[in-house]
Amino acid sequence: MIFLGYIGISIFEFVALNIFRKEKFLISGYRLHHSLYGLLFIIIGFMLPATFMIFLGCGIVLQHTVTDGFRFISKE
Repeated sequence: MIFLGYIGISIFEFVALNIFRKEKFLISGYRLHHSLYGLLFIIIGFMLPATFMIFLGCGIVLQHTVTDGFRFISKE
């Protein structure tokens, strides 16, 4: 399951960068990294009996940590 999250977010990142040319998601000068979405999946997975969501979120956080470091929000 973690592997599925890792592969899924890798595809998402490829599409965002190469097709939509969208590199950053900014709100009021703060960059929201996609590992934040992984954290939200993990929280939702614990709130609901959804083990799949927890592993998907872990895969997203793992992929972002490998490619861009362990961060969720940064000041631009």
